[in-house]
Amino acid sequence: MKTLLATLCLLAAASMPAKDLGMNPVFKNYIGNWKAAGELKGENNILDIKEEWTGAAEGDNSFVVKGTRTINGDTQPFQWTITYNEGADSYEAILSGAEGSQTIRFEGHVSEVNLTFELKAITGSGESSITINEAFAGDAKEVIESKVTFTGDTGLTTLQGVIKHQKEKLP
Repeated sequence: MKTLLATLCLLAAASMPAKDLGMNPVFKNYIGNWKAAGELKGENNILDIKEEWTGAAEGDNSFVVKGTRTINGDTQPFQWTITYNEGADSYEAILSGAEGSQTIRFEGHVSEVNLTFELKAITGSGESSITINEAFAGDAKEVIESKVTFTGDTGLTTLQGVIKHQKEKLP
């Protein structure tokens, strides 16, 4: 009986339609070309950040943000691959660098009411982490403010700041 119930649960889960992230109230506003700039400041460190990226839905359950990031004059490609986990009702966002290097896994939550996206990655032992809180500024949904916070092993903030993303207008 337990085996039959487990099999039925697996079949039901497999037959559920995937979540189209391109239709999600938050991610549909990420579609397009963007430019970003901001600063992250630490005790003895300032990082000047500039980005150019494109957001697009890929497949039924994936949203991809792909572009370049310049930190203090050094430009590198990056890609975010965001997927929805139906069972946990949460999002997974994988950040990777050039050719899939430097992979960091974030867990995320989306508020379809407030149109916010919150991400957190545990980056080492103790309480070290990266937290990103994104929200749209204004009703036009053409500016995203990303509040970024890095914490060290003791949980103290080591680097923080805001990156503003501006959607490029279509000609």
